Amino acid sequence: MTSRVEVTYFTDPYCSWCWATEPMLYRIRETFRDQVRIRYVMGGLVRDMAEFYDALNDIRTAAQVAPHWRMVSQRSGQPIDEGLWLELDDPHFSTWPACIAVKAAFLQGEEIGERLLRRFRRAALTERRNISRREVQEELAREVEGLDLARWRVDLENGRAARAFEEDLEECRRYGVTGFPTLLFRYVGPVAVPGAQRPVLVVGHRAYATYREVLRRLAPTLKEHPPRTIEELLRIYGPLTTRELAEIYGRDLPGMREAMEALEREGRARRIPVPGGEFWASPTASPEPAESDPRLQN
Repeated sequence: MTSRVEVTYFTDPYCSWCWATEPMLYRIRETFRDQVRIRYVMGGLVRDMAEFYDALNDIRTAAQVAPHWRMVSQRSGQPIDEGLWLELDDPHFSTWPACIAVKAAFLQGEEIGERLLRRFRRAALTERRNISRREVQEELAREVEGLDLARWRVDLENGRAARAFEEDLEECRRYGVTGFPTLLFRYVGPVAVPGAQRPVLVVGHRAYATYREVLRRLAPTLKEHPPRTIEELLRIYGPLTTRELAEIYGRDLPGMREAMEALEREGRARRIPVPGGEFWASPTASPEPAESDPRLQN
């Protein structure tokens, strides 16, 4: 099926509110499947920490980011380890190298780029890993299935990835995007829909209901699919947080955690503890997914 709505997602691998938005993006992807295409634009959140100032949150230094990340975790339910910002010792820290490394992966296709971006986010937000360092990027890139490492390295070294990132920065400037997450919804379906000609720009972290309302306004005939089984989701998307699974299934966090703990006892899911929560992954020897799971029914 051809996508009928394109969502341009302006983001940065280090952005905590973007990490808080991951549950909603997974719900969009799982609900609307290939009717909605998400394309990623790297925004370059911090060019040089020595010159950085976030007026909205009154943040000037790396140490001041830590309590902000803690607050985002508490409000969103997404696990975050803010300790990374207490360990940074580079006064000129920048998120741009991480953005460029992500763009190098996107040059190999959207799916590959999404995988590296997701792995970078996990590493920075939950593992205290400085994804701006090349050696850390190398370690994480080796974990990404399907990524051509040799080509990725070449594109980093020959400037192709940097030029792709510059194009992303220009797109941010064109739309006046200065904060993340920002999502631009555009109808691209083959049939003209009254009122859907103008793109819709949604700034900041929002509830899924907001994104759904915009999608339905642009393309009222979009089909909404029920979520697949837990085993399928973990196999398709890789490790997911309890908050992400709760969003996909429309459950509260305690109820989702209880359901996942039951699956863990049955050997159908594997817990990966992190500060502030946990990821859930497929077990090493995963059984075939069940037709349905009554614990996940409303």
